[in-house]
Parts: sequence; structure tokens; C-alpha cells
Amino acid sequence: MRLLSIIFVFLFSTSVYSDEIPCWMNPDTVPETTQLAVLKTYLLPINLDSPGKDLEARVKHQDYRFITIGGFGIGYPGLSNKEFLCKYGSRYIMGTSDALESKEHSRLTHEFSRYAKEYNMALERKLSAQ
Repeated sequence: MRLLSIIFVFLFSTSVYSDEIPCWMNPDTVPETTQLAVLKTYLLPINLDSPGKDLEARVKHQDYRFITIGGFGIGYPGLSNKEFLCKYGSRYIMGTSDALESKEHSRLTHEFSRYAKEYNMALERKLSAQ
């Protein structure tokens, strides 16, 4: 019963400051990025050395989703305005995790985290300028 009370307080504690659930926590939020844009960009490779070029290619296809990675929960490296997640959505990259399987997995996850941070920061700047 105590656990239920704690969960209840946690879920509704954000409501003290706002009448709404933050959009990035609301499962009913529908981003504006289309499924066609998602499919087109899944077909594009990721170049870890060039997040800027990858961003240009995805924006060209009208895919404005931010990169999310795994860890202790879901992370949005480099993203400061989470409200953008409500409007544009995100794409979770499978295989990113805090449960690392090997040194190579650790290295690649670290490289991708750097990439995701640069990508998200550049995308946020681009969308903020619009």
C-alpha cells in the first residue's frame, strides 16, 4: 500500500505545477513526423563521423525526430527543450544501453552518444531558428 501511495504522489507531483502531463511523458502525444519520413530515413545509413550531414539528409526528407538512446531510462543527449519531442518525436536507437556486452559495444555506444549529442544539438538549433 505504501508503494502505491509513493507511485501516486510521483505521478501527480508534476500536476502541482501544471495542469497537464509534460508532452514527452504523455503516450497520447502524436508527433508531426510522418511514417513515410520514418521509413525513408531508416533506409539511410548513419555516419558516426558526420552527424551534420546525416541531419541534412533526414531534414531533406522532413524527418525532424530527435535521437534517443538507452541507459538508465531513455536519454536525449544534447537536447535542452524537451517540448520539441512533442512536436517532432524521437527515434530510439536499439542497441544503446547501460548493459554493455563487450569493450567494442562500450566503445560504439560511447561514439554514438557523442554523435547523438551533436545531432540533437544541431537539430534543436535548426528548429529554434524557424
